Amino acid sequence: MKQSLSAQLTYRIMAVVLVMMAIIAGVVYYTVREYMLDEVKERYLNILLENQQETRRWLSDVYVATKNNVHEIERDIDDPDKMFDHMERIVRLNPTIVCSSILFESDYYPSKGKVFAPCARIDINGRVIVSRIDSTYYSHSYCQLYQKEIQRDTSYWTKPYYESTYYAGNQKPRQLMTYVYPLHNHEGRPVALLAVDMSLEDLRTRLMREVKKMNDTYERGFQQQSYFFVIDKGGTIIMHPDKNRMMTSFDKNIGKLMATHQGSCMAEIDGVKSCMYYRSIKYTDLVMGIVMPETVILANGLMLNIIILLVMVVGLVAIYLFCRLQIKEIADPFAAQKAAMERELVIAHDIQMSMLPQPLTIDHSAWTIVASLTPARDVGGDLYDYFVRDNHLFFCIGDVSGKGVPAALVMATVCSAFRLLAEKETEPERIASHMNDTMMRNNDLCLFVTFLIGELDLSTGKLRYCNAGHKAPYLLSEKIKVKSEKLVDTIPVERNLPLGVMPSWEFKAQETVLESGTTIFLYTDGLDEAEDAQHHMFGKERIHQTLQQESSNDPHTLIEHMTQAVTDFVGGNEQSDDLTMMAIHLREK
Repeated sequence: MKQSLSAQLTYRIMAVVLVMMAIIAGVVYYTVREYMLDEVKERYLNILLENQQETRRWLSDVYVATKNNVHEIERDIDDPDKMFDHMERIVRLNPTIVCSSILFESDYYPSKGKVFAPCARIDINGRVIVSRIDSTYYSHSYCQLYQKEIQRDTSYWTKPYYESTYYAGNQKPRQLMTYVYPLHNHEGRPVALLAVDMSLEDLRTRLMREVKKMNDTYERGFQQQSYFFVIDKGGTIIMHPDKNRMMTSFDKNIGKLMATHQGSCMAEIDGVKSCMYYRSIKYTDLVMGIVMPETVILANGLMLNIIILLVMVVGLVAIYLFCRLQIKEIADPFAAQKAAMERELVIAHDIQMSMLPQPLTIDHSAWTIVASLTPARDVGGDLYDYFVRDNHLFFCIGDVSGKGVPAALVMATVCSAFRLLAEKETEPERIASHMNDTMMRNNDLCLFVTFLIGELDLSTGKLRYCNAGHKAPYLLSEKIKVKSEKLVDTIPVERNLPLGVMPSWEFKAQETVLESGTTIFLYTDGLDEAEDAQHHMFGKERIHQTLQQESSNDPHTLIEHMTQAVTDFVGGNEQSDDLTMMAIHLREK
């Protein structure tokens, strides 16, 4: 009979736990998926923007080099032999430029023949070859076209093209893009075109190097990987990892879409569902894009969710075994064992509270700090700490995922790690990084911690802080608005991951300067997520209202009034989560 009863209780508990874990798994899956999706997209967009700017710098180098030489060329416009020296100087002084030439209007120098075109180019061996382009190279229609271009009297970038075999000589024809600038005689009349060629092969080599770096860093082991490409606004592919795609047409529908200045889209590209970002390159007819296969974008989030789900499955099995064992053991001596467990939890609660700094309130001539922690159970996962070293106040607040004993064990580890690191380290982001590494090595329960670290220079008010997925603190100022309302606002925080989620995460620190008379209010989600009997949450709006209504910035009064406000809101409903609050006040000097 006892075995049957224990089995029934176990199955009922397991059914409840299973439903809860399914709900949690669903929420975690979609939350993590969206967060990781945004993070990955932002990363690849930044990579695209960096390379777009680098490409613009390359084009700008050619533009500046051309403009810088126009004055001297026009000064010597009456001396045809000096044109060769100018062309040679341009290619020698500018490594980005592979060829420079001038095409004068027909019969401009009668002694030089109908067509005069001095040229300097870099051959395949890196030598500068100065020559005059043979007039037999130009057909009558070709000459007429250039005559019209000279009369247009405007500078422009040509579309990318492959140089002719005649112009390339013994070299393999290169893919070029030319910047054309009109030259004028001393009367100001346009008489020639200065054409400066930039090799797109160098640009393609650099982009392919960036692609490899990106693939090796973020996409190692993926069958489908991200890549860059460049097209003109007519849809012709100028650069692509696959050389066979060069100078072919891009997908017609997507090509039309990319004729706009910038944007993004989800589409099937070359049979692969992908996300694409694109940006136009200023002053040219080119558009640069980056293609990210959907599998790459979702990989990190999917992997993290798989890990979370596996942990939940393991936890479910562990809970099942634990429940079976405990129910069997306490079936007869239930009351005695329950009392013993309660005593042990009280002892555990006392031990946990003793780890927090004592006293819970510190009054100083220049500052005051007050902290309050109310666990939802006898032991919990919330934590805080603070101490002063070298006139710098170091403080932290955190919330371990989960509740009860596992969360309490992690809380003890985090408290010890913070105190040990902060005694020697001064930079909040480095403290966070070391704590994250420690958790990743010793996080068998796969719990994570939202955490905020602050380092306040008590002599200057300068605050440096690092947020690891925690709630943004509030800042209360005694400056009065027009309507005599207190200034209440949140301190901006970076979107760093919580501790224990991802190894080697690069945490970012922020800083601000606090004026005298201001108060920082920090809290855990046990405050804003406190629920009444109808499951309505206390919420950030009520936090803001309570802070706004506070008549002073005294941290003692602030903590008391906030505690009373949430108690009145919850009523008789059981506390659902650990609740921790901390207030730091800088007194008026």
